[in-house]
Amino acid sequence: MSYPHRLYKYLPSEYLASTISKGEILFRNFTYFKQQEDKARGDYLEASHRDNPENDITITALKDSIPRNYDASFVNSTNSDLIYMFCTSLEFSPRYFEEFDCDACIEITEPEELCRRIRIAVKQKLSTHKKGLLYGEVNYYRPNEPVSQNMKDATVLPYLKDEIYSDQREFRFVFGVRKAFELKQQIIMNNGHDFRAEAMKGVVKLKIVKIASIEDISIIHKAT
Repeated sequence: MSYPHRLYKYLPSEYLASTISKGEILFRNFTYFKQQEDKARGDYLEASHRDNPENDITITALKDSIPRNYDASFVNSTNSDLIYMFCTSLEFSPRYFEEFDCDACIEITEPEELCRRIRIAVKQKLSTHKKGLLYGEVNYYRPNEPVSQNMKDATVLPYLKDEIYSDQREFRFVFGVRKAFELKQQIIMNNGHDFRAEAMKGVVKLKIVKIASIEDISIIHKAT
C-alpha cells in the first residue's frame, strides 16, 4: 500500500516526552475504545461490522421450515480484548484538540519510517500474532448499505467504522496476540440487543511498544 504524506497523533502534552523522546508508543486494545463513553472515542462496535438492512430480514427455522420476519442485523466481529491499536489522523485541524480533549499534536513527517520502526518492535514481541503489524486507513460505511471489504476476514474488521465517525479520518496501526482474529458471526435482534452491555464484558489492556526516539520524524503542535 502507499503511505500518507503526513500523520497526526493528538494527545495530552504530558505524554509528549515519553512518545517522542523515548519512543514509547501506547497501544490500547479495542475493548478500551468500546468502553469509552465520550462521543469521539467511544464506539461499542469497534472491531465489528454491523449489516443492518432497512427492511426486516427473513429467517427460516430448521425445526418447522417456516420463514419469519425479524427486525434484525448481521454482525461480524472478532475478540476486541486481543487486538491492539495505535490511532492517528490523516488531518491536522484545531478542532481535534477539543474533540479529543487534548492540547498537543505530533505531526509524523515520515509515516513509512514510523511504520517500519513499529513493525520491527511488534515482531520482537513473543506474544504477537503471525500477521504482525497491520496498518491503514479506516473505511467508513453505512450500516444499511453493502461494503466492498471481505467481512469474513477478521483482520479487516479493525478498519471499519460507522460513517458517523468519518470526520476523524483515522489511520490505524494494529496488531493482535496469538489467538486474535477469530471470526464471530451473529444475527442479533435490534430491539433486544444491548451493545453497550456486551462491550462492558471485555477486559481493558494496553501494551507499550518501544521504538526509540522519533524526534527525527516529528513536529510538535500545541493548542492555542
